[in-house]
Amino acid sequence: MRNLNMYYEDFFGLDSFIHTHKIKNNDTLLIQVFTGINDEKYIRNVLENIVSFLPDAVIVGSTTDGEIMNGQVSTHKTIISFTEFEHTRLTVAMIKHGQDGYYSGKYIAQTLIEDDTKLLIAFADGLHSNGEAFLEGINAVNSTVMVAGGLAGDNATFSKTYVFTKDFISDNGAVCVALHSKQLDVMNDYSFSWRRIGRELTLTHVEANRVYTIDNRTAVETYIHYLGEDMAKGLPAIGIEFPLMMKRKGIDVARAVLIKHDDGSLSFAGNLKEGDKVQLGYGDPLDILERSKDVWQEMKRHGSEAIFVYSCMARRHFMPEDINKETLPLQELAPTVGFYTYGEFFTAEKKELLNQTMTMISLREKIIVHEEDIEMHQESQLVGTSVNALIHLANTTANEVMEEKTLRRERDTFELLFNKSPDGILLIDYDTFFQVNQQIVNLFEYSSKEVFLDTNIRKIFPRFQPDGTSSLRKMYRFREEALKEKKEVQGEWLLKKEDQTLFWAEVIFTSIVLNGREMIYLVCRDISDRKEMELELSRQKNILYYQAHHDMLTGLPNRTLFVKELKEALTSRMLEDEELALLFIDLDRFKKINDSLGHAIGDKVLTIIGERLKKIIKNDNIAARLGGDEFLVMLNHVKHHDEILQSIAEILKVIEEPVYIDHYTLYTSASIGVSCAPKDGFNADNLVKFADTAMYKAKENTNSHYQFYDSEMTDKAYEHLMMEKDLREGIKNGDFEVYYQPQINMQTGDIVGLEALVRWKHPVVGLLFPDVFIPLSEKTGLIVELDFWVMKEAMEQVSQWYKEGLSPGVLALNMSMQELEYPQLEEKIYQNLENYKFDVKWLELEITETEVMKNPDSVIAILEKLHKIGISIAIDDFGTGYSSLSQLKSLPITTLKIDRSFISDIPQDEDAVAIVQTVLALSESLRLEVVAEGIENEVQRDFLLDKGCTVGQGYYYSKPLRAREIEQMLIKHAMRKPSID
Repeated sequence: MRNLNMYYEDFFGLDSFIHTHKIKNNDTLLIQVFTGINDEKYIRNVLENIVSFLPDAVIVGSTTDGEIMNGQVSTHKTIISFTEFEHTRLTVAMIKHGQDGYYSGKYIAQTLIEDDTKLLIAFADGLHSNGEAFLEGINAVNSTVMVAGGLAGDNATFSKTYVFTKDFISDNGAVCVALHSKQLDVMNDYSFSWRRIGRELTLTHVEANRVYTIDNRTAVETYIHYLGEDMAKGLPAIGIEFPLMMKRKGIDVARAVLIKHDDGSLSFAGNLKEGDKVQLGYGDPLDILERSKDVWQEMKRHGSEAIFVYSCMARRHFMPEDINKETLPLQELAPTVGFYTYGEFFTAEKKELLNQTMTMISLREKIIVHEEDIEMHQESQLVGTSVNALIHLANTTANEVMEEKTLRRERDTFELLFNKSPDGILLIDYDTFFQVNQQIVNLFEYSSKEVFLDTNIRKIFPRFQPDGTSSLRKMYRFREEALKEKKEVQGEWLLKKEDQTLFWAEVIFTSIVLNGREMIYLVCRDISDRKEMELELSRQKNILYYQAHHDMLTGLPNRTLFVKELKEALTSRMLEDEELALLFIDLDRFKKINDSLGHAIGDKVLTIIGERLKKIIKNDNIAARLGGDEFLVMLNHVKHHDEILQSIAEILKVIEEPVYIDHYTLYTSASIGVSCAPKDGFNADNLVKFADTAMYKAKENTNSHYQFYDSEMTDKAYEHLMMEKDLREGIKNGDFEVYYQPQINMQTGDIVGLEALVRWKHPVVGLLFPDVFIPLSEKTGLIVELDFWVMKEAMEQVSQWYKEGLSPGVLALNMSMQELEYPQLEEKIYQNLENYKFDVKWLELEITETEVMKNPDSVIAILEKLHKIGISIAIDDFGTGYSSLSQLKSLPITTLKIDRSFISDIPQDEDAVAIVQTVLALSESLRLEVVAEGIENEVQRDFLLDKGCTVGQGYYYSKPLRAREIEQMLIKHAMRKPSID
């Protein structure tokens, strides 16, 4: 299996990603869509775009409260995750909620679960779904199948959430995909780490998941009482960060708030019941990150090919700056994708709805073993805390405990917040330190708390901050804002340790009342590493930007930067008498340099050409390397057409100058295609495409090295494109047929062989001959697939004729250069020999003399291998490729085929006669068989016989025939031969 993830921006980006990564359309492709854009019209557009490329894929998706892509957390973005399975079958179901989520869960389970079902990934809307009832419905049908997923989010607006498949979008329903497989290995895990804080409370009026009263206060009043009115105004969102917690089967379970009702009641993301003992919950950042290490180790031991994360939105809101530390390390093990939910589905002893939890699913279809020395990379620095809510909770709890005449809970709660905090905490009473925790002592590197408490407050600050502000004045300003305006004041400060070393810290000033006195509660954390990292990250970003936008070989801008600059130039206002010209430059015969001297020399040539272009392309014009031997040049603010011609002349001149590399003196030239704005439009991609089209036209025109684009070129390119499309579909649909032309012993009239030829039965045009489609198939690379299809069909047919007692002789198959260089050529031949019981002596492979001469050394090596296994080799169209005698002697060949262009002119053309006689003499001296092609009359036959050529083919004997017609001819020849008693 393979997992690939992308940020979706538009149709074209999706198209590029699918084609770049060669994602194939089939029904074992799972696509998950997680979007922070909560708009039904937008979602429908995304789905239509995906389906236009991958109509058979299975799609499920959800709106989010944050997305996870390759371990990185984002918001208000759209992520598309592609998972290609090899041994897993997918089915999908969807339903709108009726009476209860229970019946939706039951319907999905009944619809999807089969004997080999390994996993259900389900998403339900986040505002109307009773998640616990939904899971109970699934459990009622099957209690063993694993369930993952969660409730949809809407970025904490609590207005509308959506779940969807490619055929279904609902704000009040559920979707689910089932994974069926014997080989799929699924592991799940979760991270909770939310602590219960404050006194134990009792639910006094509950209906399903709607809580009316807690300790006889309305649910909303309870939150106001314990968190403060300001914080409670954030309901229902704040009820996700501060859920109700309880014990269920010995496990801490949280229930987050989903809806705040006008009557003061609250709806939660799962069922509760009257009498339940609950406490408010709050996350412990250290525990959260520590638990993530354990999960990482479990995932490493399991070995993953893909990891899906469905995590509670509270975790993202609770520690927004540190949330990546939970998910990014998972990307080191396998591609990691998912979203932040309003409730998570998890399977332990039974299927549970969780909140405040990160749930994970690890998938693999094969055994993955991670290297033993791989370690989890996670920063320990923590940023972000809801200080006001915690302090209010601590104060309120303390007051209640004092009313009950006990101080123990106050000390426990305050110690949890103060002494156990991962941050340094100072309590400041005006200008003196009232109390500090051990983290502050460690942070400032003092020997003890007592020494620190005796220190003058001014000693922990330098005189001035980096922005020139007086540290003392800034401190007084922060303190006044915290005390008078009753708000949290946060900033980055430069502080001073006991040894005078300066360090960066983030500080938060908040007011707190202790023992009736109002003080400053100051949270302090060292961010020196982060500041250093920010500087390094800025430097790395600059490097990465350069690498992403420049060609590493030449230093020129790459296509990405060029198109960006082109678009900006096109959108900027041009004067009426100005135009923009785009030059598409392709080096001529550059492949010969690579093939003959190697890629190292070729790269040096490209570097030198790039340097020359840099020198002549000035002002606001730009030169770029597109890739390979292709360059682009943009000429901006062109006022006269002659300026374009002058630039072309300069470019051709510097390219054609000799290139000196080592002891080589090399010469190059170029073909240039030109498109212009506004004449050819203002679309950047079209201008590049048009210039490319014109460049190919320039290559065809031997009289000029450049060509300006006109619209007729696009029409011809379109015809070429449609022909290529038809050719691909024709190969796929079997629209081709093998014809056979007999090779005849001209002395006896016997059939001694058959040459296999191919015809295209085009569904619209009709029968097409090879000269129409072979050049295109060679150009597109489809020739290899077509040649192997002909080989299979012909070898199967000839073998069948031999089984029937007929004698078709040697099968001659034409080989293209691309097929000859195909890495698995021998394997393909062996496979056909074995499959069709085909005797190797029946097979002859033909390659043209012209193809041999393109790269004789490479061809000889390949032909030697084929010859050694007993395959006969023939040189086709001999006499047209200018091979030398020494090259001919080194080829492992058995047969020469005289080209029809010479046969057609004998015996009246003296030059043709001389060539034929020379070939016959040469073949006799090299002990080679000779076949004359294109014999059309008796005179040609008699001449060839007289000169010693005994085997020929051509329309005189027979045109190429269908298999059934050849079979009749073979039967007639068999009947002519006398039987032997």
